[in-house]
Amino acid sequence: MNITVFRIDDRLIHGQVITRWIGHAEAKRIVVIDDRVAADPTQQMLLKFAVPGGIAVDILSKEAAVQRFRDDTGSENTLVLVRNPLEAGALFSMGFPVCAVNVGNISNTSSSTERKKVLDYLYLEEQDIAALQRIREAGAAIDFRAVPTESPKTLDDIIARYNA
Repeated sequence: MNITVFRIDDRLIHGQVITRWIGHAEAKRIVVIDDRVAADPTQQMLLKFAVPGGIAVDILSKEAAVQRFRDDTGSENTLVLVRNPLEAGALFSMGFPVCAVNVGNISNTSSSTERKKVLDYLYLEEQDIAALQRIREAGAAIDFRAVPTESPKTLDDIIARYNA
């Protein structure tokens, strides 16, 4: 598979992914990498239901995703979706191919320390910043934008906003 977009977005498959990111990625396949969703047939059904015809959807655990991308030498354009920076960092440390990372929506839910608002669609906490820095250190370029037409922000921009 050819990863054309690797996106961190806690909503996984949603309107912006369907209307903007699939086309931007020229994707024929979406791969959602999430251990919880991979173990929940109801969540899988709901996510797959949202995707237009002609786009294949795979929902994999991190371990299965690492193996799948290691074994698949095809050239099919693929949009990869991961829930948060910690999961993305874990994937790369497990041997998933390091690639450019787009960070979209991270909401202020499921936070143990109350995330700080950095952008209208981006709330982060220290562990997110640390994970993003590790991802960059692994060799991934990182940009932040909700939709492809938005001007991207860099990790340094985001860290400066976080610390302001």
